[in-house]
Amino acid sequence: MFTYLAKRVLELSVTLLGITLLSFFILHLAPGKPTDVLTELNPKITPEARERLEKYYGLDKPIIVQYLNWLKRVIRLDFGESFSTDHRPVWEKIKEKIPITLAINILSMLVIFLIAIPVGISSATRQYSLYDKITTVVVFVGFAMPGFWLALLLMMFFGVKLHLLPISGIKSLNYDSLTFLGKLLDLGKHLILPVFVSAFGGIAGISRYMRSSMLEVIRQDYITTARAKGLPENKVIYRHALRNALLPIITILGLSVPGLIGGSVIFEQIFSIPGMGRLFWMSVMQRDYPLIMGLLTIGAFLTLLGNMLADLCYALVDPRIRRQ
Repeated sequence: MFTYLAKRVLELSVTLLGITLLSFFILHLAPGKPTDVLTELNPKITPEARERLEKYYGLDKPIIVQYLNWLKRVIRLDFGESFSTDHRPVWEKIKEKIPITLAINILSMLVIFLIAIPVGISSATRQYSLYDKITTVVVFVGFAMPGFWLALLLMMFFGVKLHLLPISGIKSLNYDSLTFLGKLLDLGKHLILPVFVSAFGGIAGISRYMRSSMLEVIRQDYITTARAKGLPENKVIYRHALRNALLPIITILGLSVPGLIGGSVIFEQIFSIPGMGRLFWMSVMQRDYPLIMGLLTIGAFLTLLGNMLADLCYALVDPRIRRQ
């Protein structure tokens, strides 16, 4: 097991290096420079001043030299300073925002897991029933519905019309004056809509995958044998069939991490949540290269880590992998 972990960590490191290399070069191929944000609206800026700014930010060097300099800093866990007017360290900016994005994504994964898997199992065990047809229709609606449109509908209904849930931010203005229980309730009310919007597409997809996987497993000979032995149906489904049906779902859950992190840019902007997604949007608008690269690197690391955890979950679900 230790050898397997060491091999996976090495693969993760090489993949992460390749991602950062491609991201860095593609980022510099985009039109415009960070200095344009500071100089375009100022007609008094001279060409000499532009050159001094580019030299100050290190943009006058070849791209490969800029990447190597950036990589040397990142190895020391130093993402450099932001190009924005505050010139704060990139890690400090990300450190303030990453807990919010991680909390929303972890809650979304839990919601997907707790809802999609039972729905998929029940649909498979009641194939072609009225329940199965209703869930199929709901799932197709979930696939077809854009996340930003769903977010706007929920904001209008629950926030504007019913005044039940807040539609922006992560906490109320009077948050500091609330009791501990009041703070938890306030955070919970602010997280309901973002978490639901983030998880909605995943629930639709994973429930269908779970249904298909369970249907394939329960048609196997060993399930027929278990039923022939007189085992209760719940034991046949949840003890014998479920563990094998979960294998492809674990893969899909691991691959859904990039979608959740990428979707943070959309719903955090819609709900005005001060997380990594909104910070990434602002950094792109300002052409803040160090901040963009820092966010891309951490997002890629979290994605690769999610895939590695999915591989480790295989060993927990399938004893054959543990023996190998």
